[in-house]
Amino acid sequence: MKRNEIADLLGAYCILFLLLIAAGSFFVFVINWEDWFFGIKLDGWPAGLYLLSKAVIAALLVFFLVKDPKRRIAWDAGAVLFFAFVFILPVFTIQRNLKSSLGWAIFWIECVLFLLIPAVLIALWFIVDRNKPENAELP
Repeated sequence: MKRNEIADLLGAYCILFLLLIAAGSFFVFVINWEDWFFGIKLDGWPAGLYLLSKAVIAALLVFFLVKDPKRRIAWDAGAVLFFAFVFILPVFTIQRNLKSSLGWAIFWIECVLFLLIPAVLIALWFIVDRNKPENAELP
């Protein structure tokens, strides 16, 4: 695999999940303003702002991933940080209601989907063809 193929694969992967996050957050914003922020249940305006900001940030990351292919790996890293903020960090809250046995199973699935797979692809991007310039021709 080449670096641009890995970046394209990672970009498509991140775009898929970012679109799902943006759509889900927007639908919850439209239907019912309730969300959780680090174990704290948000209702009303705080929840609406949080949901709208998640949807807008995810949509902006998708926009930059599509429009700026030269910096795709940087936007992919930003998407992984966004995934960590939205899904992984709330698990480490002191609230007990988010730490059921099913919650931990979901945590490991989210950890693999949103952190491990993209992190492996980013590591591959750094390892593959690192000694060759991007525009070099193969003999």
